[in-house]
Parts: sequence; C-alpha cells; structure tokens
Amino acid sequence: MDSGLSPFQQRAFFYSPFSFWRDQTAEISTAVLNELTASQESGSLESRGNTVRIWFKKLDWDSNYFQCPTVRLDFVEWDSQIQDPRSEIAKLILDLKQELIEKYQRFYLFSEVPSEDKLVLQALGQAGMRLVETRLTYYRGQLDQLPPENGFRVRKAVEADIPHLRQVAKIARNDFDRFHADPFFSSETADEFLAEYVEQCVRGLTDVVLVPDIDMNPPGAFICGSANIGSVNGNTLGRLVLTAVDESRRGGYKKLNHSLLQWMGQQGVSCIVNTTQSTNRAVIHVSESLGYKYGRSTHLFAVDG
Repeated sequence: MDSGLSPFQQRAFFYSPFSFWRDQTAEISTAVLNELTASQESGSLESRGNTVRIWFKKLDWDSNYFQCPTVRLDFVEWDSQIQDPRSEIAKLILDLKQELIEKYQRFYLFSEVPSEDKLVLQALGQAGMRLVETRLTYYRGQLDQLPPENGFRVRKAVEADIPHLRQVAKIARNDFDRFHADPFFSSETADEFLAEYVEQCVRGLTDVVLVPDIDMNPPGAFICGSANIGSVNGNTLGRLVLTAVDESRRGGYKKLNHSLLQWMGQQGVSCIVNTTQSTNRAVIHVSESLGYKYGRSTHLFAVDG
C-alpha cells in the first residue's frame, strides 16, 4: 500500500472494484471517497453515529421487486483516535435494525465488505449479521491481443430470446450465489430474480448479452457484460455481469467468456473484471485458463427482520 495514505484512505481503497491496481492506490482511494461524499451531499446515503459512523442506502428497485424494504450498508468510518470501533459499529447496526423494524416492520439489510476490512467484518458478526457469500474477483487486461475463438460464433441476444434465456437462468442454478445461499430468499424467488435480471440485461441494463450462434437450436447459454463501470488514469474497466449455461451447451462458458473478452477489447476496454463465489471452482479454473488474475476478495453479510 501507498505509505502516504492514512488508514482511512487505505480502507477506502479496498472498497473499489479497481483495488487490484495496487500502483494507483491514491487515485483509486480518492475516487471512492469522492463518490461517498457526493452520495452524502445528494442525500442518497444516510448515516448514523458521531465518532463512529455507518453509511447506508435504501435500494428502491430491490425494495419494490422483493416487496420488502431493502437497505445496503455501504461504508463505516471512525475518528482516527479510536483504536477499536467494533463494539460501537455493532451497536449502531443493532440500532439501525431496530429503527427499520419500527419504520417498516419487515426489512432486509446487507453489506459487501472487502476481506481487508477485518474490524468491520468482525463487527457485522457481533451485530448478528450472517455470512451469505464469499466473493472472488478476477481481472484480465490486454483485451486487444486476443485471437478469435475458432469455430465458435456468437451473436447479440434480442428480445425474442428473452423467454428462453429466462429459463436458462433458472435451470443453471448456482446454490452458492447470494440469492440462493441466503435463507431469506426462497429458491423460487432466487430463480425468478435471476430470470428477471437477464431479461433486463437484454433490454439494456448491460451493454451486451452474447449467446451462441453455432446451430439452429435455442442458445442454451448467455453472458452479459458492461463495457464501462469506471476508469482510472485512462484505464477503462468493464465487467462480466451474469452468465449461465445449460446442459445443451455444456463447456460453452469458456468460449462465451473468451467472446466477451474479444467484444470488450473491440469497445476499447482496458481491463475486465469477473466476480464469482469462492466455491465456484469451475469458473475460477476457466478464468485462470483465459489469463485472468486474482484481484480482490469480499464477504457479503445480511440480516432481516
């Protein structure tokens, strides 16, 4: 880490999806803190506490979709003279839980925290939040130097594909992703959410949805990507957002991933990130075989009432 950064700035750095770029810590940390400040000033983030503060946001789309007020805890900060903020963080979260119960009766509160932020992770456990998922993010650069995937053609998904892709999303269930792993969501709710997600990706939520175009059969697989989730010093970052492959296209994930890398390179993207669960050995193996490198690790905690 950059020795010129304060402990607070160092913590902020790890919350960025760019945190694998260790040689640009100052720029990345500043971007995270600027975004946090802008969200505070716009009123989209609320806070509780004084010398220790928690920052959180009610997610309107999620709240409407799940018919339950859904709140994301985004960041925790504390004054530099405080050596051990864990008990105070836990108390603030417990107070927030009580506030949500009184306001809504029913709620869902979650947070994604980088592995490096150990005091916050311990405080979440102290406050009774459960571990739902451990995520690994891999990254791949040099996207303009990829050879074509021989014999594997893809095309962009169209609206006519949506009913089929919804079924693929439901069938290719991952029991370790956030929605299937968290007991708050039923399997049916989790399946339906991912089906809805791929539909919205086709309708424009992401920049592209690629599907196999190698025969007359239904696609049987898809991969969704966003071409610009941010940039640092001229480096544009893209993201593999969602993918699913049914039995009819077994083995197709690697080829689809390669095709997405090619597409990203054609859009001028410098680097792409791919986040998966620490349990998903198949995706990790494919990512490494395609030249991805380990970037960061985070843990997702949740509690409901």
